[in-house]
Amino acid sequence: MKTIKAGDIIYAETNAELLNGLLGTHYKRYMKAYRFLATGEMLWMPRLDGKVRSGWKDTRQNVQIVEEYVGAPTYPSEIDMGLVVHTRIVFEKFDQKYFIFRGVFELEPDFTLTRRSFRLIKDEIFL
Repeated sequence: MKTIKAGDIIYAETNAELLNGLLGTHYKRYMKAYRFLATGEMLWMPRLDGKVRSGWKDTRQNVQIVEEYVGAPTYPSEIDMGLVVHTRIVFEKFDQKYFIFRGVFELEPDFTLTRRSFRLIKDEIFL
């Protein structure tokens, strides 16, 4: 376990490799961009480039991250899953080569089912 600060780069090619390195898991593959933690938080591994993936567009502006569903009018069955956990530990994913720790973010109270805004609450974490 060690302290990780916002801006720290973690070299890992896959979500599984990142999770194995951070949490001591033994995944061979891990396709989801999130993992719920026993602490009640979510470790989230999005690409924050504004491109639409599976109907979601994720962007970051300094101390805020916006997650917006812009897909088909028929919502996916798990659309409310992200509202269960209000605190996210964010590692931004880049080109299957590395992740950058962005900080710990908390869901802002003005969220909707299709638009969620998170604000930075901590810029370091001990994992």
